[in-house]
Amino acid sequence: MLFKPVQLGLEALDKDVLIADRKSCKRFGPCGVGEKALYLSSFYRSCRYYLPYGGITRVFKRVAMSKGGYSHKGVFASIPYLVVEYDGGREKQCTYKYEEQVDQLLAYLKRVRPEIKQVSAAAEVRLEERVREQPPKPELTGEALATLKALKAAEAVLEKRPDLYLELSKSARQLRELNLILSARRGGKMKKREEDIPSRAERAKAAMEAFLTDYQPFPLPSRYAHPIVLRRMGRCVEEGRTDTPEQALETVKADLKALNSSVQVSQEEHDEVVAVKAMFLNEGYR
Repeated sequence: MLFKPVQLGLEALDKDVLIADRKSCKRFGPCGVGEKALYLSSFYRSCRYYLPYGGITRVFKRVAMSKGGYSHKGVFASIPYLVVEYDGGREKQCTYKYEEQVDQLLAYLKRVRPEIKQVSAAAEVRLEERVREQPPKPELTGEALATLKALKAAEAVLEKRPDLYLELSKSARQLRELNLILSARRGGKMKKREEDIPSRAERAKAAMEAFLTDYQPFPLPSRYAHPIVLRRMGRCVEEGRTDTPEQALETVKADLKALNSSVQVSQEEHDEVVAVKAMFLNEGYR
């Protein structure tokens, strides 16, 4: 029997509308995205609560370090959360086991509800401060403007299939983590559950390559096809550092190579690097 979700905010849905919307919602782990509302989990039950979109201010990901945290092998144990801000500042936090499910929900929500902000209020302030602190942008050449247009178009293409670029990123991070573990493990042998990780990464690259076949020429190789890479390339062009997609990609590679554990960056920069750097490391930055 399908239970009726509990109203969480001030706004309510009609009972029949609510049950129908809950039944047809798209599930991402313990939470779901419906046409009328967002469905959020309790500690024990998936989609236990509902929040109509009219009351939602922002939805974003939060990642916290688990107790004990660092594994001493270059891997952090973390706990991902989906955080929803509603009704003028109230907050609901849902725990996830898999971070990629949070990313998938946010990517889908961005497509169907683009008006909902996907950064915290604190992150929004930091982003605004970063924009104010940036030096005046140089006047761009015609070639640079054409490159920015191509990068924007490419990002729109990738947003048609967020599942592909999220899987590309996730599988690359898993492969990188596995390689670090194997290098520290005597004999370098894989455990049973680890054997599928390399083939998963290859499948992700093959799926992205197949998808982009209909969108050639594409401004970067399919193995690096992620919106974050395109946005970082765009910033390189806007800052006057490069003019062409090829130059922009090489500049992004150089920037990522320069970032290591001794370099302090903002939280937003950290999140970007975590999402894409493993793809470049696994490919040797080729």
